[in-house]
Amino acid sequence: MARHAKPVPPPRDGSVNVAEAIDFNLQWNKDQPYYVFHDSTQLVELSHLEFGRACHRAAHIIRPGRGGDDGRVVAVIALVDTIVYQAVAIGLVKAGFVPFPISPRNAPPAIIKLLQDASCSTIVGTRTTLKGLFDELARISSMDLNILESPTLDALFPMLGTESETDPFEPYPPPPSRPNLDAVAMYLHSSGSTGFPKCIPQTHRILIQWTTMSLPQLIAHHERVRMGTMALPSFHTIGMYLQTFLPLYGIVSAAVYPPIVRSPDAHPMLPTPDNILEHLKKTECNCLASVPAWLHLWMQNQLDETVELLKSFIFVIYGGGPLSQKVGDQIVAAGVNLHGSYGGTEFGSPTLIRLQRWREQDWEWIRLADTTTVNWADQGDGTYECQFLTTDRHHPAIENMTNPRGYATSDLFIKHPTEPNLWKVVGRMDDVIMHSTGEKTVPGPMEGIVINNPLIHAAVMFGRSHDQAGILIEPAPGRNVDPANLEEVSQFRNEIWPTIEEANEVAPAFSKIYKEMVLITKREKPLPRSPKGSVMRKAALQLYEVEIEDLYTSVEVTSGRNVVEPPRTWDFDGILYWLTTQANDILSRQDISSSRDLFDQGFDSLSSTFLRLRIVGAFHSSPTLRDHTRKIGQNTIYTHPILQDLARFIVLVIDGDESGTTANRGKEALVAMIQKHTDGLDAPIPINTTHDQSAFQREGSVVLITGTTGSVGSQVLADLLRDDSVSRVYALNRPGKGSEPILRRHESKFEDMGLEVGLLRTDKLKLLQCDVSEDRLGLSSELHQEVQAAVNLIIHVAWRVDFNLGLTSFESNIKGTRNLVDLARSSHHGANTRFIFISSVAIAQGWDKAKGSYPEEIVSDESFALGTGYGESKYVAEKMLERSGLQATSIRLGQVSGGLPNGAWACTEWLPILVKSSVELGALPQAHGSVSWLTMDAASRAILDIALTPERPPLALNAVHPRPVLWQDIMQAIAKEIPPRDGVDGIPFVPFSQWVERLEERAKYGDEADLQLVPGIKLLDFYRNMARADAEILRNGRDEAEVGGMCQFETKKAQDVSVTMRLVKPVGALDARSWVRYWQSVGFLQTPPDNDQVVTSAPPKNHRTTLRSLIVYLVRLIFPFLFK
Repeated sequence: MARHAKPVPPPRDGSVNVAEAIDFNLQWNKDQPYYVFHDSTQLVELSHLEFGRACHRAAHIIRPGRGGDDGRVVAVIALVDTIVYQAVAIGLVKAGFVPFPISPRNAPPAIIKLLQDASCSTIVGTRTTLKGLFDELARISSMDLNILESPTLDALFPMLGTESETDPFEPYPPPPSRPNLDAVAMYLHSSGSTGFPKCIPQTHRILIQWTTMSLPQLIAHHERVRMGTMALPSFHTIGMYLQTFLPLYGIVSAAVYPPIVRSPDAHPMLPTPDNILEHLKKTECNCLASVPAWLHLWMQNQLDETVELLKSFIFVIYGGGPLSQKVGDQIVAAGVNLHGSYGGTEFGSPTLIRLQRWREQDWEWIRLADTTTVNWADQGDGTYECQFLTTDRHHPAIENMTNPRGYATSDLFIKHPTEPNLWKVVGRMDDVIMHSTGEKTVPGPMEGIVINNPLIHAAVMFGRSHDQAGILIEPAPGRNVDPANLEEVSQFRNEIWPTIEEANEVAPAFSKIYKEMVLITKREKPLPRSPKGSVMRKAALQLYEVEIEDLYTSVEVTSGRNVVEPPRTWDFDGILYWLTTQANDILSRQDISSSRDLFDQGFDSLSSTFLRLRIVGAFHSSPTLRDHTRKIGQNTIYTHPILQDLARFIVLVIDGDESGTTANRGKEALVAMIQKHTDGLDAPIPINTTHDQSAFQREGSVVLITGTTGSVGSQVLADLLRDDSVSRVYALNRPGKGSEPILRRHESKFEDMGLEVGLLRTDKLKLLQCDVSEDRLGLSSELHQEVQAAVNLIIHVAWRVDFNLGLTSFESNIKGTRNLVDLARSSHHGANTRFIFISSVAIAQGWDKAKGSYPEEIVSDESFALGTGYGESKYVAEKMLERSGLQATSIRLGQVSGGLPNGAWACTEWLPILVKSSVELGALPQAHGSVSWLTMDAASRAILDIALTPERPPLALNAVHPRPVLWQDIMQAIAKEIPPRDGVDGIPFVPFSQWVERLEERAKYGDEADLQLVPGIKLLDFYRNMARADAEILRNGRDEAEVGGMCQFETKKAQDVSVTMRLVKPVGALDARSWVRYWQSVGFLQTPPDNDQVVTSAPPKNHRTTLRSLIVYLVRLIFPFLFK
């Protein structure tokens, strides 16, 4: 690389605009290389003098003598060499026109739309090589298009590579006045990945601000930076930036292909994997900018020479699309300093480039330039939308935010786990697939893995408004697969399946792709692509819309019969072997146990659906079994989650024995579970005379509590930490799904509920991550001994909440309870250890209402607990505690609402979802009956009243509100707090059945937007059951009955033990206000336009309690009777 005098870059403070930068460099940097290329014989350096003069010549040719008006928009649609293309573009700026580089690969209608949006009717083009395109534009355009032939190579560079200052040259006339910095200097267009490309104006100020982002780093290393840009399209933003503004303002040379277009019918050099590498070497590049596709191809070949070349570069940056994790890791492992780039036509290229080698393993993570101000908008699922705010140092070309001003990119990022300034893009908000379950799949990371397979040309995930994801696969060129030929599809699917399994490993359970959901494209319908070569997702999904919907239909109808072979034999052994094989295949595993609960081994609702469909499909394959498919119901896997039991059930179905589904078997299973987990509890435990009841009171409480990252557990923990009679608290919680520290998980929950976060810093709290279902509770031997010696009160809150699952799926919860019981029985306090179990009113799901209210005792008849596995499992734990010999109390907790201080009521629960859905449906449901809800703070105080009472509490207590209120009263209070919608005050009520009909209608035609606005679609069955219960209450004329059909509960004993239960006020208008204000504060409900007034129970968005709400909280806490 030749050495040159020290360059003098143009100022980037706005004093030198784009046109002026050309002349600045003609004066100060005329000998510095602008472009370098290698012709057939030698390396050629094209100086700033030669390129600058070429821009002047282009201006002369296109606008001779500066005739006419300034500001005309002129499109550039031409197949010319890079040096000509960029000289024409900047020459147009020099001429006082506004260039608009447009990709000739755009469809003619898209080009017409761009021209119309920019009010452009003049095109500089190559009429011979693009004749077909221009003819079509003329045919479909309503404008009178004026097509000018592009200046030729010889006209712009008459002495290519050898021009000197003494050679003839006529400068272009200067403008009569300097253009305003905020005047449009150039139009660029987006890639069109999500539809038609968009016309985006770029002002002089914006283009200059682009150069302040990453250029300063490069300028600091000007003597050793030569950027390989030959493979970049000149019309694209990244090409314009690196081929024009990098040399223009950074005085950094850009390597390009040699110019070869010397006749009207000639084409510029087309990039190939080999000629890119060839010209990188010949031009002596030491930096490379590439699109991911080239890196994929180079790493597939794995040539030592290629790897060594990439290793020799100061850095390799990629942009324009995602690079697969596998390929990126390969490149970095080979010693290449790989770096991702992030940018957009709307906001520039704000990525800082790491010139020094450090943290190469973070190649996917980017750091944004300090000149940008970013708002990271939390999406609530671990991802953040990048929003660039408008400032003096960075003005986005497009603003789609008004308060504050800025540009919301719709690009989703995640935080680096340890480096606060590093971020990784994982997809786009408009790419995110919203499933009918409400869960969201981010397709980018999975698609990036799948397309790494050489057999796959492209991959697009789908699944909007369906409960499972699928993937559209375009086979690689030369790999022909007929989607109508099931044998070919099966063979191809098996060949690519290891790659899809690899993608499934990085996906959450609800995003996993099953074999049934792989859709192969048709050769006559290739996936549409943007000019930069990326698949246009929206257009692709529209192109295959019919096939995708047919696939979902066929999966249910054909039930997997084309995916798997049926069992070889239909006896128990044959069925069990087949079921085990299918379960392993569905979870991509080989270790599924046939004697363990599937849901403890990774199954979820989606995988259970596919196993059921495969069973039905296997039945369909046999003419003699086809009529039995109706017996394989939606809940079959839930009610038989152990494969051995499932195999026995299928044998019974085949034999026509329906007894396998009767309530008797359910009761037998419940009794067996009780016997299994109470075995050994009849043995007496010693009452330690050293730690009698009076000692328990004197020494204070040392508490072990579980489930403190949940709502109830968090509130109880906060109240324990405030209580001076509690000397120490061990808070046990299972490890979280992510890497978030246990303290931060608690802080987040406390902040959300408006609790005092500082309480978590007290020395008397010990936060422990463990699994209580494991031996020693999952604690180390030393820690287990410490807890065993110290604890005299256990409050067990943690429990799985899923009303679909059967009893066996809760066995780990039941086992954990037994482990805690064993800890208490073996502790130093022995039988004096108090054990408070937070049970549920669900244990009464089978109660005979003719017997009256459910009693505060352990009901001996197991039949009354039959129903969901959740309620049955709580009943098992109650029976365990009954036999434990401890001071044990089961507290049956009913519905808990938001409470003090800020009304926090989780937006994922049924009542908040009902309210939000009602706003969109235009009506609230009217229901008959009452609600016995306790607020969160009241429930917590009642629990601690019972836990800390000096006397031994009863074995079972019911914690529901002793003074229920009418559903209609509380819903009227909520309705008053909902702000006007579309200028209409208030929200009407309709009968519950009609409300459900409205919900069903939205569910029928809803899309992902509806799932956001009407989340009740996800709980449709639950609300249908509520409507049926409402109809029954109306028939019986019992307004005192509980809404939803739950029986009533006695509370006399609970009131005797707990002062809170005796004095607690009914939920009312103040509570309803606090709930609504909380939902508004977290963005769940719309905030009223005028939000100036202070509401006593509503915190601001940061959840810090206002002075007034704090006073109200204290008054209500000390004098609850005032609010009765």
